[in-house]
Formats: sequence, C-alpha cells, structure tokens
Amino acid sequence: MNRQALFALLILALDAAYLQQALLLPLPFARGEPGPSLMPLVLVAALAIGALGVLVQELRGTAHHEDDEDARFGLRTIALIVLTGAFAWAFEPLGYVYATLGYAFGVAWLFEQERLGPLKAVLSSALISAGITGVGWLFFVTLFDLFLPSGNF
Repeated sequence: MNRQALFALLILALDAAYLQQALLLPLPFARGEPGPSLMPLVLVAALAIGALGVLVQELRGTAHHEDDEDARFGLRTIALIVLTGAFAWAFEPLGYVYATLGYAFGVAWLFEQERLGPLKAVLSSALISAGITGVGWLFFVTLFDLFLPSGNF
C-alpha cells in the first residue's frame, strides 16, 4: 500500500459521499430531460473508474511511475486550480462561451506549451478551446435543449 493507492481510496470514499448527495437530486431523464443530477452522476462514474483503475494498478504493482518529480505539487497545478476557480466564478457574468473559451484555452496552453513551445501553443490552444466550446454548446443546447448563460452583455 503506497501513497497512490491510499489517495485512490480517499477519492473513492469522497466519491461515495458525493454519490449519496447526488442521489438526493431528481434522477436524470425521469421526466424526459437530463435533470440536475446528470452531471454529478457522470462525475461520480468517471471518478470511480479512474480511482479504481489507479488502485488496481498500484495493488498489482503494474503502475509505471516515470518520474516522481512530476507528481509533486507544482506551478502548473496551482495554475489549474486558479483557472478552475476563475471559470466557476466567471460562468454566470461572462456566460458560457467566453468563460469556456478562456478556461479551455488556459488549460490547453498549460499542457501544449511544454510540447509545442509558447508560440505554437497559442494557436493550438485557440483551436482546442474553440472546439471544446463549440462541442459543449452543441451537446447542451442542441442535444439536451438546456439553457446556458449568455453573460451580462
């Protein structure tokens, strides 16, 4: 049992508590629409799959750790936390399009600049953020006929 396995167990415990709270909301598609519990339940499933995958690999001893230095809490982690907080704050006042474009661009640039360099990362991140924003809008507005905030403009 190592740190990664213990962390996976912690995530599973928190995920179970989150599932308990998500089940208090109306079930998705009970009245023909996604409802407020759809995204929390999707998140619960994704976290459970990821945490179980990490736990199984760690307990089997098949997990491959290339460099423990990358596992440390670094500037990129802090930037991701700040970007996520800014996205949550900006979602209503800026609206879905601007908040999502900014968030997706920032996250993509953080990862792309290491691979492509700062200048090419700007172009790549712009394309990625436009794609994510467009697909998200199509998914929520067109497929589920949901309202996305348009901002205070």
